[in-house]
Amino acid sequence: MKTDVSFIISIDSSFEMVNNFFEHLLQDEFALSSEIIVVLDAITNSCTIEYIKQLNKYQNVNVYILDQKVGYGKANNYAVNQSKNNATVTDINNILYFINTDVFAEKDCFAKMLNALMEENVACVQPLLIWPQNNRIQCAGSTFGPFYKKHLFAGRPLNSIDLSNYPQERPALTSALYAMRKSDFYQYGMFDEFYYNKLESFELSLRLSLNGKRCLCIHDAIAYHSQGTGRNQYYFDFYQQEAYFWVKMGNHFIPDIQEHYRRQISKDMLKNTYYVISICQIRTVKQCLEDLGISIFDIYEINGISPNQINLYELLPYSLHQLDMPLLFFVENIMDLGKNKHWFETRNCNSSDLVIDTYGNLLPVLLI
Repeated sequence: MKTDVSFIISIDSSFEMVNNFFEHLLQDEFALSSEIIVVLDAITNSCTIEYIKQLNKYQNVNVYILDQKVGYGKANNYAVNQSKNNATVTDINNILYFINTDVFAEKDCFAKMLNALMEENVACVQPLLIWPQNNRIQCAGSTFGPFYKKHLFAGRPLNSIDLSNYPQERPALTSALYAMRKSDFYQYGMFDEFYYNKLESFELSLRLSLNGKRCLCIHDAIAYHSQGTGRNQYYFDFYQQEAYFWVKMGNHFIPDIQEHYRRQISKDMLKNTYYVISICQIRTVKQCLEDLGISIFDIYEINGISPNQINLYELLPYSLHQLDMPLLFFVENIMDLGKNKHWFETRNCNSSDLVIDTYGNLLPVLLI
């Protein structure tokens, strides 16, 4: 079955990042055999502009320059409208790849995504995204907790979880890199242009899944996401966009994070009674643990601490360090405990200590 593929790339980032991105992308045979639509979102960096203009030497690359900054959602909608075969938007073999300029895909990543997209009722796919800085998972799709959403398994060491038999279906994905049919893109409303630089692609994939379509994270398709530099984080308000999302979509999905926790709990873990140390902003810690069947001795709550400032020597009394009972830490992200290696190594009863975070991670502390 012949497919027509278009890469959709909206640029609002530094020359260095753009330069590295395209030099990597244009060595990929899959990308070279596809249409590449590039939109410069009214950027002012002369080096970037001149570099992108030179990409027109590639027959498959088409560059468009916007005079007024419009944001990620609107710029990508514009790019899709410029892509080839636009007159046949109902053609299910016309595929869009949205990709940010801070994403570097491994060989065969794009092909694996396309193969997965051809499966029954699959409407959107993303690869497993890895941080190049530390080789930890950055995003394995999205998960919802009560009144929050997160990148599933963010911060987790790759070697600490076997994803080969783990379900791939997710309620929503991230368009740092994702692929979908152009027909679905139009049918389900494109990107909501209220969002300037956040949530537009996430919401579109959520709309797909809420309409019975399947959204998948392909675990053996790998891409590295340096995160945060692929879009210029200027001219927008995170809080307003978050509020808009929750008002619009907040009543349309069911939290699924407990299911991810359950898949990681072993029978041995459930045999223990834990002294829980909560260092996060989640107000449902006790309920979450009880629903999982975890036995709680007591909960020690620490509030008002910035995640990157967790120093257990400063926050916990010596008695907890020496406690002859397994500890269970509930934190925003498992990496928040990363600066406490000595504290854990010198704790006598550390082999049974666990950490749970709001990104769906549940694992022994010694594995973080």
